[in-house]
Amino acid sequence: MDGIWDYIVLIYWIVMGCSLLMVTLKLFIPQYIFSMDEVTQNKEQVFQTVLNVIERDLGVRVNGLSINYDYTKNDELQGYYDPSNHSITLFMDNMETVHSFVLTITEEIHHSIFVSSKSGMKLYQSYHNKVGYDNNPLEYSAKVYAKEKFSLIHRILKKRGLIQYKV
Repeated sequence: MDGIWDYIVLIYWIVMGCSLLMVTLKLFIPQYIFSMDEVTQNKEQVFQTVLNVIERDLGVRVNGLSINYDYTKNDELQGYYDPSNHSITLFMDNMETVHSFVLTITEEIHHSIFVSSKSGMKLYQSYHNKVGYDNNPLEYSAKVYAKEKFSLIHRILKKRGLIQYKV
């Protein structure tokens, strides 16, 4: 009988430890746990806020940029910028967290600024053909910019109440 109580106490501490770990993770890094659809009612306002932050940061004005939210499964992409109609398409089923959403939208807005002209697109395609997607300096710069600005953008979105974590 003594051995059963030891197992019950051990199981209790394991469950409590796991619960504490989950609560701690949700409190300190919720952007890596929650999806964008769980924390916001209006993704369009989030898009406009991110766009405004980037415009102020880079000192540019982006006119007529539109965004499409696609909920179909895509094995390759989280999002892409289409210079032919100056729009961004985000594949929401491929973005599991707020972190991936903010990074992707920031990258694609960056592309809309630096690859929107015909010469910019030719340069992008030239790099893509020579060194591939992963080594393309225009892709790399967009990814680095998104990672550097994530904390700022995330803080602004939370402060304005555009994303709210329910922990």
